[in-house]
Amino acid sequence: MENLNFSSNLLYLRKRKRVTQEDLANYLGVTKSAVSKWELNQSYPDITLLPIIAGYFDISIDEILGYKPLMNDDEVRKLYSELIKEFSKEKFDVVYEKCLQYEKKYYTCYFLQFHLGLLYCNHAYLAIDEEKIMEVYNHAAEVFERIEENCKNANLAKEALSLKSYCNLVMGKCDEIINDLKSVNQTSMPVENILSKAYLIKGDKEKATKILQISVFNNFMNSLQSMTDILFCYDENIEKQEAYIDKIVKIIELLDLKNEYPQALLNTFAQISLIYGSKGNKENCIKFLQKCVDLISNKKVFDLKENKNKIFDYLPEFIEEMSIGKIRPRTENLIVESFVDLMKTNQVFEVIRDDIRYENMLKQLES
Repeated sequence: MENLNFSSNLLYLRKRKRVTQEDLANYLGVTKSAVSKWELNQSYPDITLLPIIAGYFDISIDEILGYKPLMNDDEVRKLYSELIKEFSKEKFDVVYEKCLQYEKKYYTCYFLQFHLGLLYCNHAYLAIDEEKIMEVYNHAAEVFERIEENCKNANLAKEALSLKSYCNLVMGKCDEIINDLKSVNQTSMPVENILSKAYLIKGDKEKATKILQISVFNNFMNSLQSMTDILFCYDENIEKQEAYIDKIVKIIELLDLKNEYPQALLNTFAQISLIYGSKGNKENCIKFLQKCVDLISNKKVFDLKENKNKIFDYLPEFIEEMSIGKIRPRTENLIVESFVDLMKTNQVFEVIRDDIRYENMLKQLES
């Protein structure tokens, strides 16, 4: 405990609460002499007393001990970027174990814990063995659950809940997802609207504009994802599927997302291609798969600095401020490798494997 500040913290907290050593000793069921020794840094309380002491002063155990996470946000992002590169070069188990050690060392540094959870989610497939992959996702869910329950940063806790639910979805734990999310209120007025109005009243149009612009962007992105997901709900209704796909394409064109935020389109185009492939629609399967290949082949697609952002000019700044920042979730090589693997192994694409355009797309990605 030599790196902690328990003794000085206890003395400060006791005086702030205006209680004597004897008052505290009586509450804890120890002697006044014991409390005195704690404050003089001559001894420490039994570990079982720490939660009681922390509760008495209405703070966390970390705070009573004086423990501080040793990594700031920039250091976390730097480590995150380094570990992404290591996952692309080293054996999965080696890097995964390294992440687990960081997790233990900085247990209450929730910004780091969140990024470690992201690393687990984005690289679990490298474990190859299905049982191991599910084990990694399960551990990631546990990390996100701990963040959700303990982190005081509301935005980070909310993101953690979302990613915990994603992990449970991968593992097929639908009941847990429903239990976690069914009570989430979707009908209340968005806080962005209230906050932007407050800034407008104060005459700060720039902050109001930024908040509303990002709100519009997020709402459009969420709608795009929902419209993509709903395609699978109409698996037996081709007419409905076609209508939604038509709207999706028009929204993408309307917002010029190919230039504004092309990263967001990869999943949408891939899902549509898979749907057409499952229907045996060879031409449209190739059409949307080619869109994915073109996006991935463009080396600048994952660099926000290259995006035009005419409508969402605050987008780069917003991404920079996000928990993930501008760092790609995986290296460029792993992104390409995983997509090539999808093309080669997914049975849906069997319908186009005898087409020269399919071969050309593979060559385009592997070149």
